[in-house]
Amino acid sequence: MATVGLLVRCELSFGQIQKLKNALPVTKDSVVYSRILIALAQKYQNRQLDTCFQYLTMARGVTKRIGFKWGEAEVYRGLGGYYAYRDNSYLSFRFYLDALKLYKELEDSTGMTLVDIKLGVYQHYQGRHREAEDYIKQALNMAMRLRNDSVMSAVMANYFFIYHNDTSHMALASQYLANGAQLAMKGGHTRMLIYTGLLQADELYDKGDTALAVSKVKDLVRMALKKGFLYHALYGYAQLADYSIQRHSADSMIYQKEMIRLGLEGGYREIVLPVVAKFYRYYELKHQAKEADYYADLMADITEQYEQSRSQGEQDYMDYYLQGKQLRQLQLQHDFQQQQLDRKSLEARTRYLVIICLIVLLILVILLLLDINRSHRSSRKNAARLREMNKHISEQNAQLRTHDDFKNKLISLIAHDFRSPLIQIIEITAYLQQGAFSVQEAAILFRKLESNAENTLQIFENILRWIRTQLSGFVYQPLPCTPADLIKEAMGSMKEEMLEKQVQILVQVPPDIQVSADREMLQFVHRNLLHNAIKFSPARGTIAITATTTEDTVTVCIADEGKGISTEVLDRLFEYHPGKKGTTQSKGGAGLALIICKDFMDKMGGTIVAENRSDKGSTFSYTLPCLKN
Repeated sequence: MATVGLLVRCELSFGQIQKLKNALPVTKDSVVYSRILIALAQKYQNRQLDTCFQYLTMARGVTKRIGFKWGEAEVYRGLGGYYAYRDNSYLSFRFYLDALKLYKELEDSTGMTLVDIKLGVYQHYQGRHREAEDYIKQALNMAMRLRNDSVMSAVMANYFFIYHNDTSHMALASQYLANGAQLAMKGGHTRMLIYTGLLQADELYDKGDTALAVSKVKDLVRMALKKGFLYHALYGYAQLADYSIQRHSADSMIYQKEMIRLGLEGGYREIVLPVVAKFYRYYELKHQAKEADYYADLMADITEQYEQSRSQGEQDYMDYYLQGKQLRQLQLQHDFQQQQLDRKSLEARTRYLVIICLIVLLILVILLLLDINRSHRSSRKNAARLREMNKHISEQNAQLRTHDDFKNKLISLIAHDFRSPLIQIIEITAYLQQGAFSVQEAAILFRKLESNAENTLQIFENILRWIRTQLSGFVYQPLPCTPADLIKEAMGSMKEEMLEKQVQILVQVPPDIQVSADREMLQFVHRNLLHNAIKFSPARGTIAITATTTEDTVTVCIADEGKGISTEVLDRLFEYHPGKKGTTQSKGGAGLALIICKDFMDKMGGTIVAENRSDKGSTFSYTLPCLKN
């Protein structure tokens, strides 16, 4: 009877999707409309991922426009889950953090609990176990206080997912999974019931009860397909394929092909990409060209869509951030206008002072006549002052033209810096479409694609940060920074460049030296000076990084063994000079990067210089205020 009741409730839940869709055209209230969009996105997240994203995008616009904070938080949480399925851990993490911030402002314990457990999973698989444990403890404590069956079931299932292989947590994780399954059954939560059931099947399989585990997974897959949960069905087929592979059963290929079918149908393309690559390699080794070409084309399509989704998602996130800033400015303008209205209202209540104002006006007229007489005598002096002002305005106009030219140059240089990695991505994608690489080579290229995309995003964020420092309202807040640690961190991001040229970097910076600076600004300077030193060093060259201190300052020097800098370029290396096409500053982004370095050093109260060494190569050095122990 309990099972029959559960199936009835599941059927009712499945039918709610059409009811929600039918309610959209007739809903006039914006808050209710956004709630319906969010509910549809949540129901489609495990059914059809592309449709889920469409509803999230619509809800995002509505909630932001009407200032519906809870709706914004729900949308961010949904986008965090969406990009997790898209294998974009960076955007998933960012949206989860944005959701958690809004939930805390709203004091929404349910939302904070659901986001905390997801952040715990993310931190765990990023290897940051201490941070993961903090998030998981917070989620468990809040879930215990809430006593919400669906929330508790989700938290407990995810706890098992994280710690089921950890011997120190295994017993507790197993108990939590059993409790989570009972809560899901009690509340009639079909999706969580299927998920906990699949985890319990894995637990049975690990204990050696293979037949029962396989039977349980097959039953759950049938239930998931019947209810439209394509992701859970895909997850179940992945388990069956894994069981078959371990038992050397031929059924594994059938299950893996079902995974591909459901992944494409439900929009979970990135999840099944490794399986597609596996089939491509299998048919290629079998010399079955038709099947190999099919999976090669499919692999290329998935890769291309993945890169497009990743790039578009990151661009949308940055655009949305800038839109939020514009909305805050509009709010300030609104507040100012409200103050003006209040002032006018006050003036309306003080009309009885009109007589006094008329008297004051008469006095002003008399003073004006006296002023006209005085102005006539000082007209020559005013004429000279006017000429001086005109000269000042002309100088400002010239500066504005220079700034406009610099803006155009900045846009062209940014386009140059971003064009190269994008061209590499397009070329690698073309080779993949031609099937010119093995699976291992393709995997290496995928990682290189990811590295290029991350480096490009890092460049964009650095430039964006510099642009923000140019805007009004930037406040410099120095903090203690250790150059030795920051230089090692910057070197870590350039391992491939160092290995490619076999450059040796000797760091002789005492670890106890600290400077007063902005950490990100200083890291931007380190990365660019190291990049230039590696770029212009000969193969197997040596780069020396040293530091000297005075009573109040620290000077860090980076010396290379390159050809040095020409005298013409050295004299204006850190200055912007609009020039003709073909000049040094028009080639690449190095000139712009050094200008930004100079600007950052000025803001931090430091200096940066470059000079040629007497033997060979050049030396770049910067000086900042030091912090005394």
